[in-house]
Amino acid sequence: MPHSFPLLQRIAQRAQQAPTAPAIVDTISNRTIDYATLYADICNYSLELEAAFGQTDLQDARVGILAEKGYPIVVALLATFAAGGLAIPLLTSLPQPEHHYMLSQGTASLLLYDDENQARADALKHEMQEGTLAIKLVPDFVQQPRAKPININSMPELSGDRKAMMLFTSGTTGRPKGVVTRHSALSAQVSSIVKYWEWNENDLLYHVLPLNHLHGIVVALLTTLWAGAAVELHAKLLGEQVWRRWINKDGKPPITLMFGVPTVYTRLISAYDALPESEKEAASAASASLRLQVSGSAPLPESVKRRWDEEVGGGQVLLERYGMTETGILLSTGFHNAKRIAGHVGFPLPGVHVRLFNKEENRLVEAEEEQGEIQVKGPGIFNEYWNLPEVTAAEFEDGEWFKTGDIGVLSKEHPGMYKIFGRSSVDIIKSGGEKLSALDVERALLELDYITDAAVVGVPNEEWGQIVGAIVVASKDVTLEDIRRDLRSKIAVYKVPRALRIYSAIPRNAMGKIAKKTLVQEAFGNNNR
Repeated sequence: MPHSFPLLQRIAQRAQQAPTAPAIVDTISNRTIDYATLYADICNYSLELEAAFGQTDLQDARVGILAEKGYPIVVALLATFAAGGLAIPLLTSLPQPEHHYMLSQGTASLLLYDDENQARADALKHEMQEGTLAIKLVPDFVQQPRAKPININSMPELSGDRKAMMLFTSGTTGRPKGVVTRHSALSAQVSSIVKYWEWNENDLLYHVLPLNHLHGIVVALLTTLWAGAAVELHAKLLGEQVWRRWINKDGKPPITLMFGVPTVYTRLISAYDALPESEKEAASAASASLRLQVSGSAPLPESVKRRWDEEVGGGQVLLERYGMTETGILLSTGFHNAKRIAGHVGFPLPGVHVRLFNKEENRLVEAEEEQGEIQVKGPGIFNEYWNLPEVTAAEFEDGEWFKTGDIGVLSKEHPGMYKIFGRSSVDIIKSGGEKLSALDVERALLELDYITDAAVVGVPNEEWGQIVGAIVVASKDVTLEDIRRDLRSKIAVYKVPRALRIYSAIPRNAMGKIAKKTLVQEAFGNNNR
């Protein structure tokens, strides 16, 4: 019988029409799971979850999921949805105190775990308030296939306003908050991506992202299944392995989609450079054969985009997009190459409404190239920050426009396209009466051939309010004066860094983002001269 959870309906339909069509290619366990098996496993495991709670509807009970990447975590996530639970996927590499914080904040009553995380699950059960957290082992569906018969008569009916998932913000600008998304919002997010990026059932996505973030779960995994396509799960990014798979001398089904954060493409370029000269042409041709390659979750340096677009990618132009945990994907450069413009994040996706707002003057921004906070509304917007009603209310203008906290402009050169200048809290630097974008300075730094990575921050200063501080990774010994000299012909003098720190590597989270509030303190301390 059909189920009221829209994604499960689509999986069921695909399982009925093409039962042997591949859904999950799990390279970790070296097994391909078809849609019929996926559907059966989701339904059967959802019934197990209902039995664990002793009720036929979990009624939005919070269910933490602590498991390594692979097919079992996919089933655990979707079965939690189907049973009426609110899933809280956790990144296994996080330190245990962060898992404790997220489970406590989310008031989780059940934690699903795999064999590799049993010790941590046991510890978390004992750390939580006595009797509040039960734990349950996620079965290894690959080694112990689930029974095919399906009985879903007792599965709950789920209206669109039921809560589906809680993802935590990255914490780059404050303590992580639990972002609660409804089933209707998830459906809106994935369906708009499928439509705008023209997904089809023959697509096969190369998946190297973690399964606890919007990018890895919603954009890559759930969208694939909504489209009836297949996803190839990889535990981690190995640059040479990616190129070998794309070249595909083994005759496997060809990869058509690649999604990654900018760091992914930086590493792929390094791996490309390390290939024998005789193999580079085949690698570039293999990249060109993919239908779509997407970069997101952090700004893509123009130097990386240029190198990929003009050489490494074989003419494959990286598509950039903009979104947040709270909203899903909001903006995307064009599906066709001519609309993929460097420095731009594109047009609103179907159903997404965008406006710019001048907070200082309390007015809408109408003119092109005038900065304003990006505010959005649409069916894909999140429901709430968990247990933070006042914080939630404060993040909406007029009760309906979500305030992203990002500063952008509407492009004059490319009508209808947006550009991002960064977070208003950390990427907009106010120095001596001038406002400037840290991202602009970062782009200029990365144009210098001896700078391989860069982060720009506002350093507190008594005289100027803030001065521009740069943290860089360099391929040779450089001084602040070297950088200032080389940048003066590229950017306005007030944007040129006045403080410098050299790092061997700039710390980033799993999605390539930099916690700048922490970094500025680490790098520059209380320097206010």
